[in-house]
Amino acid sequence: MKQMSFFICLFFACLLCMPLKGQIRDSLERDSSYTPLHHHIWNSKAYQITHIGAPLILAGVLTYHKDKAFQNIRNSYIPRFRFHYDDYLQYSPGIVMLGLKSFGIEGRSSWGRMLTSDAFSAGIMALTVNTLKSTIHKERPDKSADNSFPSGHTATAFMFATMLHKEYGTTRSPLYSVLGYSLATGTALSRQMNNKHWFSDVLTGAGIGIVSTELGYYLADLIFKNKGIVRPPRTWNVSQDDSYSFFGLQMGYNIGEREMHLPEGIEIEGMGGAIASFNGAWFFRSHWGVGGKFTVAQTSPHVASDRFFSYHPETEAYIENFEAESMNYASLAGGIYYNACLCPDLHIGGSVLGGVGWSSSYRARIRYKGQETTDPLIHCTIHPIPNIDFSVYLMHATGQNFGVKLFLNYNTGIGKGNYTYYAPQADRNPSPVTDKTRYILHNFNIGFEIDALFWK
Repeated sequence: MKQMSFFICLFFACLLCMPLKGQIRDSLERDSSYTPLHHHIWNSKAYQITHIGAPLILAGVLTYHKDKAFQNIRNSYIPRFRFHYDDYLQYSPGIVMLGLKSFGIEGRSSWGRMLTSDAFSAGIMALTVNTLKSTIHKERPDKSADNSFPSGHTATAFMFATMLHKEYGTTRSPLYSVLGYSLATGTALSRQMNNKHWFSDVLTGAGIGIVSTELGYYLADLIFKNKGIVRPPRTWNVSQDDSYSFFGLQMGYNIGEREMHLPEGIEIEGMGGAIASFNGAWFFRSHWGVGGKFTVAQTSPHVASDRFFSYHPETEAYIENFEAESMNYASLAGGIYYNACLCPDLHIGGSVLGGVGWSSSYRARIRYKGQETTDPLIHCTIHPIPNIDFSVYLMHATGQNFGVKLFLNYNTGIGKGNYTYYAPQADRNPSPVTDKTRYILHNFNIGFEIDALFWK
């Protein structure tokens, strides 16, 4: 909870400082020689090459040991999903780029410069991915091989998407970038849906694909210099009052302990867990917009044995332990979004949403002493849950059409459902009892979001 308090305090401190921000900026603008430090950093070549890909690689490394949390979400909703379209989808952004070029639609580079840039990019990507695969030997989720980390399909898709972005997204229309990265994101999600890769595999693969392309184009720029530039990038001038709409992908973790009180002294406690969301909003004014979010979440809870034994002290003599299944949750919400610009390229905001959620059925089981198998304890079937969702975020616009957010989220809902309770007995022949129950869910989440931005 300390992390949550820190982020809330930071958010309100930024809001309180906003009136001073304009005064400071005005005084500094009178001195034309002044260049903010963050402009030096953001305009450096190293930052431009790594600012999108490096956070994805870092996130992949940080989530390396949390992969099963995201896999549990997949196994709960689509356990038998298996199609091979992602073997071809990975190449689709590159096919779009080559198709545009073949039909005479000019992009950033001439054929020679573009193919040189792409060759450097593909070589760096292939060398990096294959070196990591042959060094780490991580087993795939479906246990078909030990070359899971990182995802080569995802790296290839994001490499081609970044090529399309640099050739056509930065010179003609951001919609080309949106198309390319949407196809690449579809490839990454499909690799998880097909149970061929873990979450950390696709995050790292996406980052490698992006950084490899940025490096490839950088090397080609050193060789060609100003030769072969057919269409220069479009200029990007955004004022403090300009608003944007966005569509993004959120990834995060649950922080804080969650409790769900059920009848018969059964208390389900959860700590940690993974969340993933598609999030988007349209801003009809400089600071205000409307939008929505679709979220899936997972946590691995346990049964509080002390509470259960306080209700049923006679059972402690013959119960070894309890086993609880993972809890999975999906929600759809919509509402109001707020955004304010702290300084060029740095934004702060939040949202208040309302919607409905669906939780998967839940089971807990008992393992009796001296018994290898388990017996049922309780089975809950959950009804749709009305919920309210609050978020605050800090966003850096890393480019004309890209942004990276750090967010803090709180979601609460009042649920009800039916349950079947199997009372534990010494002879292990329980008689089930069926009834209804109500409960309240509290979820605190922290994570990052990658956005496609559309400025007015």
